[in-house]
Amino acid sequence: MSFRTGFGIDFHQLVEGRELWLGGVKIPHHKGALGHSDADVLLHAICDAMLGALALGDIGTHFPDTDPSFKGIDSKILLQKTNDLILHQGYKVVNVDAALCLEAPKIKPHVASMCSTISTLLGVSTSNVSIKATTTEKMGFVGREEGLVAYAVVQLHHQFNKVRIVNRSHHPLPEYATLDSSGMDLRAFLEHPLTLSPLERLLVPTGLHLEIPTGMEAQVRPRSGLAIRQGLTCLNTPGTIDADYRGEIKVILINLSNEPQVINDGDRIAQLVFQNVEKIVWESSAELTATKRNEGGFGHTGTN
Repeated sequence: MSFRTGFGIDFHQLVEGRELWLGGVKIPHHKGALGHSDADVLLHAICDAMLGALALGDIGTHFPDTDPSFKGIDSKILLQKTNDLILHQGYKVVNVDAALCLEAPKIKPHVASMCSTISTLLGVSTSNVSIKATTTEKMGFVGREEGLVAYAVVQLHHQFNKVRIVNRSHHPLPEYATLDSSGMDLRAFLEHPLTLSPLERLLVPTGLHLEIPTGMEAQVRPRSGLAIRQGLTCLNTPGTIDADYRGEIKVILINLSNEPQVINDGDRIAQLVFQNVEKIVWESSAELTATKRNEGGFGHTGTN
């Protein structure tokens, strides 16, 4: 699943003689929340929402109040540790929507600071962190200022899928060259150099075997540098590697230049790009809906 959503809720008593920390910000008030840590009810609810989204238990599972190392701990540290757990699972926070329920003090003057603190800890924009506050109109323990409650909903996005790989070459594993690169370079795995004559095509081994997660494919695409410098490109482009294929990844190269081209062991010969795959179910029909184009044109719109 690319996206996961979690819900978190937390309660704390309000007592005299404690500092009031909410959203990582110290709020001036004559009462503070009672707890083993700094009792930041808002950050605790966000932690629970993040953990719940991945079915990783709750904040008490990972940071129990029976552990003296968490006594009085800053809840910003707990949020950072929770975020590290999420990142380790390959997920990243997309957005946070949270609500505080307390009678006093007024929260609105502190919301911007809370959003800034939380967004920095989670590595997201402040525009992706929403904090609201309300009272219970003097009803219940919140209305009597005996305690406060926080609710949070968090959406996570799967950043990195784990792909099992068997590397039978002596080359390093493919890797992304830059932070925002879409593809990883595939290298030739050869005992001896190969020479491609003009218009000749060859199947070039890489020594790599993949176990691609169900619902994904790997696409083999040409390298632009190889194409412009040597006129070498891939046939069957993009080539699809299915999730149930376990054979060696090989690249079909063709020489479109007017001169023989040599491929050496370790040369970067193609790119590997991973994509999610949408599957469909056919729905038989006697006719299709009409459009402005309809049957007009093959290779153009057919409207002129």
